[in-house]
Amino acid sequence: MDLENRFRRTWKRFQEVLKVDYTCSLADVCREQHTTFGGMSSWMSRRGYSVKQAKADVVRDYYGGVEPSPLTTTSPSFTQIAPAMLSEEEFSLSGITIT
Repeated sequence: MDLENRFRRTWKRFQEVLKVDYTCSLADVCREQHTTFGGMSSWMSRRGYSVKQAKADVVRDYYGGVEPSPLTTTSPSFTQIAPAMLSEEEFSLSGITIT
């Protein structure tokens, strides 16, 4: 496949992903499509494409003109508690073998 088709396909894929995940990055889509980000950026600039404009178009056409709020991955009402790591001397079962 020639580069023109690869870049065109990657750009279309980026626009599709934006409709589902507004926070996606072009770099992630390039990795998924096995396309270099630098080459993609050069191709876009030669054609007048921009990520900013693509996102604005998606907001206008698919989100009713309102930028979607980012998804939160953690809930503020929960706190993660990390277990304390004990040294071998502090661990009461060190040296015991169970067969």
